[in-house]
Amino acid sequence: METAEANSLLGYGKSPWVFKGSALYQLHLVKAETARAFIPKEFKLVEAFGYTLGGFFLANYEDRPAGKFDEVVIYV
Repeated sequence: METAEANSLLGYGKSPWVFKGSALYQLHLVKAETARAFIPKEFKLVEAFGYTLGGFFLANYEDRPAGKFDEVVIYV
């Protein structure tokens, strides 16, 4: 019989959970004027020489408590 500590209410098991897979980061320069169109005016944009850093993050989780999962995050 399993104890209450061994399983969370959602059935994902005892934390910390282990995620196994692979990931790719791709960074690139984005013109600051282009990036400003996608962020609230009250936020300060970090820039140098008229550019800021953008890119994407792609992850493929092969083994995790809730099954296989692919994730992509695009940032400007």
